[in-house]
Amino acid sequence: MTRAVDKLKAEPELSDDIGTAAEVEPTIAWKPQEGPQSAAIRAAFVDELFYGGAAGGGKSDFLLGDFLQDVFQGASWQGVLFRRSYPALDELVHRSHQIFPLTGAKWKAGAYQWVWPNGSMLRFRHMENVFDFTKYLGHSWSWIGFDELPEWEDLACYNRTKSRLRGMAKHKRMRSTGNPGGPGHHAVQSYFNIPNEPQQLNEIEVFRDDVTAMSRMFIPARVQDNKILLDSDPTYVSRLKGVGDDELVKAWLEGDWRALVGGFFNWVEPEIHVDPFMLPDNWPIFGCIDYGEFAPCCCLLLTVDYDDRVYVVGEYYQAERSAHENAAGIMEMIKGCAFTKGRMPDRIYAPHDMWIRRRLDEDTANEAADVFQEAGMNLVKAAVGREAKINGWRIINTALHRQFLRVFKKQAPNLMRTAPTITRDDRNREDISARSEDHALDALRYGMLHVYTPAAVVKPSDKNPFKGGNVIATQRKLAKMGALQ
Repeated sequence: MTRAVDKLKAEPELSDDIGTAAEVEPTIAWKPQEGPQSAAIRAAFVDELFYGGAAGGGKSDFLLGDFLQDVFQGASWQGVLFRRSYPALDELVHRSHQIFPLTGAKWKAGAYQWVWPNGSMLRFRHMENVFDFTKYLGHSWSWIGFDELPEWEDLACYNRTKSRLRGMAKHKRMRSTGNPGGPGHHAVQSYFNIPNEPQQLNEIEVFRDDVTAMSRMFIPARVQDNKILLDSDPTYVSRLKGVGDDELVKAWLEGDWRALVGGFFNWVEPEIHVDPFMLPDNWPIFGCIDYGEFAPCCCLLLTVDYDDRVYVVGEYYQAERSAHENAAGIMEMIKGCAFTKGRMPDRIYAPHDMWIRRRLDEDTANEAADVFQEAGMNLVKAAVGREAKINGWRIINTALHRQFLRVFKKQAPNLMRTAPTITRDDRNREDISARSEDHALDALRYGMLHVYTPAAVVKPSDKNPFKGGNVIATQRKLAKMGALQ
């Protein structure tokens, strides 16, 4: 890897006098503050850069200033700045009106864009989800910005726009900002190699993507770096400390990426993970599916020990697959699981939409469930409905609290990736946000609901192993967990 600070020193420094560089107005329109903001502006040679961490770190100014430093390129310098919704763009637009007019730019209110006399242009746009990307097919941009990138549940929108980064301009690049927390917290942290521990500027490294060959880096920003803000508002830090949420204070004040802001589950990786082991032959194996074809299809392979602890031992997670492809992939996961010796699950709990009729031809499978049954899997309808959903989340949280839920290391990466990022629904505190990537959690919920459904069972002997309904835990163990208290 290349040290970012070394390369920053080796590169010729860009002029802090943005207005002069643009050759449209001799006044200094905007100047980066010394420290992380200045370092991020000088990193124009990096293809993708994520700047931020704490609230008040000067993220909005960075995006506007970063675009502005190349407007001297003229008509070849075309940019777009995204938020998830148009109302969320208001603060950026307001700030741009304080800076851009000094460079000779004109605001086109109807088009929601700035135009410079030499042809440079910056558009303000929204993209709520990946389906909105179709609005921008055929566009060409030399600069692409995403403000508050973790507010998107994944990087699908961000990645799609890479195809629009093209043209004759020099230093074409993507820039994004954000705070810890939000639905896309872990996706952003993983993509930009953001460490849990705070970094100094001299510790930052540039790395290159093996697939796209694009260089990436993360530059942290803290509120303490924004001297202008603190000088004009000395009590800002004190107000941040008074928000009433310790995790939020860590995220907003310290830029701590270990903080799970608004997290629904107390999902702490070291407490969840266990080293894989060979399952006893008389332990039950069962599955649970959150079904999708265009959306991800997730199937988890689970087992239960004699103390009613649940272990996730395998995972299938694929999007844009047909029913036949999903069935084949799940069977491959089941048969290829070394820890179960490829044993078939006794049953697989599945959502009711897998039984929806698709075709009128009675000679062929007309439901997704038919395809799975023909592949050799025993599907059972999972408990659905609002009450079952809320109770499922409660059972998972109780199991986490009582340490009754474990995941084999490296065997369920998407469950471990998404579970900590699941956020609470602001309108119903008992439910999760609809914006969360919840496919793996929905599958787990179907399984956990049935594991901890009250039922009296007899512990089997070696000669009489678990079968069928013996997956269900006893009423006594359920009371011990406190799931129904």
